[in-house]
Amino acid sequence: MNRKTVFFDLDGTMLGARDGKMFCIPEDALQAVADLKHNGHFAVACTGRPAKFVRHFFPGVFDGIIASNGAHVVVGEKILRDWVLPEERVRALLERFDAFGCRYFFVGSDHAWARNLDDMPPAVIEKFRRTYFFPDFIVTRWEPGEIAANAMDFLFRSEEEFEAQRHAFLGEGMVFSRHSSGLSGDLSLSGNDKGFGVRCFLSHTGTAREDTAAFGDGRGDLAMMREAGFSIAMGNASDEVKRAADYVTASLFEGGVPQGLRRLGLI
Repeated sequence: MNRKTVFFDLDGTMLGARDGKMFCIPEDALQAVADLKHNGHFAVACTGRPAKFVRHFFPGVFDGIIASNGAHVVVGEKILRDWVLPEERVRALLERFDAFGCRYFFVGSDHAWARNLDDMPPAVIEKFRRTYFFPDFIVTRWEPGEIAANAMDFLFRSEEEFEAQRHAFLGEGMVFSRHSSGLSGDLSLSGNDKGFGVRCFLSHTGTAREDTAAFGDGRGDLAMMREAGFSIAMGNASDEVKRAADYVTASLFEGGVPQGLRRLGLI
């Protein structure tokens, strides 16, 4: 068997909330990835999270990282790509999303720059702060020239507010993915999506598409799954992702990762 490369989304695929606790990682998923690597294959994280989040929660687990929805790509210790929004694009996005009344963050490797959150309930802000995990990650006072971001996150007070702002995310080069809570979501920009990151990774390593597979659960994972030779949707995935996948495995906390890797014959 040729050496395979398997791309793993993180949130909803390798970790999630359980019993009121955030960032729960199933032991069977970690063991399955370890077995995959032991059998001579490569494991790559492919996430909207920054690389520092991956390294904190999954130290030594992955052979490569595609972070920030494809804007940051690392193989081993070699950085292949680290793209950030130019200041003129930041200013254009500020103008666009402020006109729609959006509440949002520019998200980079080390910080998230918050915008229009003054009227959000403190409990909501604190919950989102915990989602980023790092205590000093959110910056509230800044100028556009200080931003070094490659993606955006959005918050909504209600479903009605999201519906009122829906058209804000329909611009060219925008891929918006709502989170499972329904009242937040992330936005990839300017061709930076997980599929772009996968292509960058494969080009550098010389890996053929037929020697790849991908696990995902959300709309933002579809670009990654389209680039893989075989795609697997988690049992907790959205219906859209399940329809697009070659195989639907069990849910995150029900052995979905090991089941999927066994289906591939890799463990």
